[in-house]
Amino acid sequence: MNKIANVENVVRSVDTLSRHPELYHYTNSKAFEGIITSKTLWYSHYSQMTDDKEIQLARGLLPAAVAPRMNGIVETFNREIRRKWKRFGGGDQTARDLVNSLYGATYDGKAPYSVMAPYLFSFSTHAHDTEFDRLHGIRSQWESYAGPEGFCLVFDAKEVASMLKQEGNARYWAWLMLEPVRYADMPIEEIFPELVAGLAETLRQFLLGVREPEAAARDFLIGTTLLKAAEYKSEREVRIVAVPGTAKLAHYAAKEYPTDFDAKAPLPEIKTREDSNKNYVALFDGLGLQLPIKRVIIGPGARRDERADFARALCSSRRRGNNIAMRIGPYDTKRTAN
Repeated sequence: MNKIANVENVVRSVDTLSRHPELYHYTNSKAFEGIITSKTLWYSHYSQMTDDKEIQLARGLLPAAVAPRMNGIVETFNREIRRKWKRFGGGDQTARDLVNSLYGATYDGKAPYSVMAPYLFSFSTHAHDTEFDRLHGIRSQWESYAGPEGFCLVFDAKEVASMLKQEGNARYWAWLMLEPVRYADMPIEEIFPELVAGLAETLRQFLLGVREPEAAARDFLIGTTLLKAAEYKSEREVRIVAVPGTAKLAHYAAKEYPTDFDAKAPLPEIKTREDSNKNYVALFDGLGLQLPIKRVIIGPGARRDERADFARALCSSRRRGNNIAMRIGPYDTKRTAN
């Protein structure tokens, strides 16, 4: 379990950037102004997201998928092991125990190197939508996240990934990742086959005498932070997952990997929102980078020309040159978009 603390950061995949070249972030006027003014993205703690099943969804789904594979592995061993296996609960009990131990060593904070707390920032992708949707956004996102007089910021995905790499070099993050969300509208073994197979393989390694198998640590972090309930599928989410390093985690990593780990890297700062008292982290803070905003879409609602003027003036004052395109519509309010 200890090696869960020292996984290699995953910033992005080539497939993600090729499939989703533009990332859309729908937001209200106050948050829009905050992003442009601060040149940062604020990431919310997973427990404070709209979906109350965030990160925890896989806890209930994984054991049933892993158990049959574990039972199949035990069938290849001798009779004595098979008898003990049944006596101690077989695949059902062992798979539950393994999944719970992984959650305990990470998100539940029962490991000696303290809790791993994912912070999330959500985009939508319209790569598979119509040209109209890519120009004007989709109704469900305007209504759910931008409000009656909101905005949508369209980011260059490759540039976001490049900035994440710079962020990872500037501070100690246990994990940084930009990947599409997977929705639980099919069996989890089909969504994350490597995770399910890796967890089952942990049992084989243990039975073969490996005392501390790695427990599919990397795939566990990917699967648990990217799985979302099926009812949110219309959001088409691509998210950044950011797990801040901690002093305890840094001490542990430096001790286990003294030649590979930079113990002097500053820790990300956990901040608190004044209006809601909720925790967040600000990525790209103090790095002197320009957010890679390609254009701003002015949402449906009143005062659209006025909001466009506000956005244009704000962006112009915060950038060298006014090179962010503004899209005002018209938005077809009778169109039945998702």
